[in-house]
Amino acid sequence: MRKFTRIQKRLLTIIVVLCILACAMFGLRQNSITNIGYSAWTYLKYGLIEYPLASVGNVINDFSNLWHAYDDNEYLSKQLAEQKNYQTAYEDEKNKNKQLEELLDMKGGLSNAKTISVRVLERSSDSWLQTITISAGKKQGVQTNMLVATSEGAIGLIDSVQTNTSTVQLLTCQHLNNDIAIKVSLEDGSSVEGVLQSYDTAKKAYRVSLFDNDATVTKGQKVATSGKGGNYPSGILIGEVKDVSLNDDSIISTVYVSPVSNMNSFDYCIVIGKEESK
Repeated sequence: MRKFTRIQKRLLTIIVVLCILACAMFGLRQNSITNIGYSAWTYLKYGLIEYPLASVGNVINDFSNLWHAYDDNEYLSKQLAEQKNYQTAYEDEKNKNKQLEELLDMKGGLSNAKTISVRVLERSSDSWLQTITISAGKKQGVQTNMLVATSEGAIGLIDSVQTNTSTVQLLTCQHLNNDIAIKVSLEDGSSVEGVLQSYDTAKKAYRVSLFDNDATVTKGQKVATSGKGGNYPSGILIGEVKDVSLNDDSIISTVYVSPVSNMNSFDYCIVIGKEESK
């Protein structure tokens, strides 16, 4: 067998090394080209397809979330409105029940008087301080000139009577059809009598004339019916003294009396008359 010379061996070694280097370089080049192509396709696919689709998906998702949030807010708003309505209705019923309980207590203290429980059917804004219509009439035993009161005290007189309803002239009417006989409780335990004649809109108080103008009447003293006139008993609170007007001789000319506190707001009241003698 032919043997390679030293020079041939070296040349062969060099050729093999060169071939190996060439293959390695070619492999690296191919791999680089492939990576470059892959990166380009990846960016192209992301920019033209994946990103737009992801953006559209995000927009749709955000809109869906916003729509659900809107629905939730609408639902909560309705629930809140209903809650306020329930609260208002509850407070209204609570106030009515309180009025009824107080009227029941008041009736318990009027065992010697005729009483008829009624509710207010109508109170027009045009005649708020003038008249009201109540839910009892001739059929229930209501008569003209009976006293009408809330749990706080007297608020009017029966002016006209129908079969099942009646019209009440409020004491805050400027000109009463009938004077009301009253008495003022004095500090020494006695009382002085007089008449309630009208209502002073400027002072927001009743005008009362006393039969004894020398009496010592002071602010805060209680004023009630005397039972000396009209179809109602004594002792029904009218109000309390607000001011006293004196003439030049320091004699009482007019006493101003504040109405009961709930005059402007009530749903129920009672009609009070003298008990018929048997």
